[in-house]
Amino acid sequence: MILVTGATGNVGNQVARILARSGAYVRVLARNPDRAAFPSDLDVVRGDFTDPETLARASDGADALFLMLPAMDSRLENAAGRVAPNVGRVVFLSSALASIDQSGTNPIAQRHIAVENAIQAAPAWTVIRPGYFAANALRWWLPQLRTSDTLRWPFANARFAPVHERDIAEIAVLGLTTGDHAGQTYTITGPLAITAAEQLAAIGASTHRTLVYDEVDREIARETLSFLPPPVLEGILASWQRATVDPPFVTDVAARVLGKPARSFAEWATDHATAFAKSAA
Repeated sequence: MILVTGATGNVGNQVARILARSGAYVRVLARNPDRAAFPSDLDVVRGDFTDPETLARASDGADALFLMLPAMDSRLENAAGRVAPNVGRVVFLSSALASIDQSGTNPIAQRHIAVENAIQAAPAWTVIRPGYFAANALRWWLPQLRTSDTLRWPFANARFAPVHERDIAEIAVLGLTTGDHAGQTYTITGPLAITAAEQLAAIGASTHRTLVYDEVDREIARETLSFLPPPVLEGILASWQRATVDPPFVTDVAARVLGKPARSFAEWATDHATAFAKSAA
């Protein structure tokens, strides 16, 4: 049995579905199983994966565990450390910030590194450190693009190599189902660095919409993202600003691990065109 946490998220959902299609017995841990739309062949159990007790019960008898970090919750470190020794394999969805932030001062990097250390109590573990998620466009931009063809957003020239969640999930499945990736830490990105404005253009091309990037200042961005904890918000804005001047962070790890080209942002935009296809009101 393989336990998947975070299965309502972009990556965890893909992991659960890929495993289920392969014939694996998949158990999903969900806070509100009644509200989550999972395929009927998944074993869905109620629980909070930041709670050591519910995570321990759900992982009883598990051969492998897919683990992700919810926001900045420090409880996952304790839960992971308790469960890891009793699970054959643990794959943790970390962050590329753990590779990039050599100073160790970034709070997001610190939190992920703490959990990385905790899962090393498992007999076998794999850490995946994705860079900028292509799916950030769904999280950050879709609310505006549902009602407008204009995106008001900062740092149009910030360059990232967005990674497709499908590539992350496929690497995670390899770590969960084979022993070939034990003890490995994979820092992955998409294959090509493009600007935020170019990402928006790719979404426009995939949906046949004429989308306009209206670059706003940092203060307006703070207001738009005010729901985030202040340390996270400031860390994100700082990283976007650096990405306008620093050389882009790109690795070929995804292609090497998967043995095929990593998916581009243009492919991601095509895969998600339906979400962005609604014409402006």
